[in-house]
Amino acid sequence: MSHLTRTTMPTRPDPTRSSDVPALSDRRDAPPTSMAWDGEDGSLVTEYGLLAVVAATIAGVVIAWSSNGALVTLFNALLRHARSLVGA
Repeated sequence: MSHLTRTTMPTRPDPTRSSDVPALSDRRDAPPTSMAWDGEDGSLVTEYGLLAVVAATIAGVVIAWSSNGALVTLFNALLRHARSLVGA
C-alpha cells in the first residue's frame, strides 16, 4: 500500500479576524486611498467640449455665408481674376 500525503487546501481569510486580513498599506495592488484633486481632472473633457462648440460655430457661419450666394460670387471673382492673369 502506498503512502498518501494529505494536503490542506488554502482557505479564504476570515474577515472577522484582523490577523487574516492584510492592511491596505501592506497590499501592493491596492488602489490609492486618497482622492486628491490635482487641478487637471476633467480638463480633457472640457477641451474636447470647447473644440466641439468652436467647430459647430464655424460650421454654422460657413453654412450661413454660403446660403446667401456667397460661394457663387467668390468662385466668379476667382475665375475673373484667373482670366485676367492669363489674358483671356
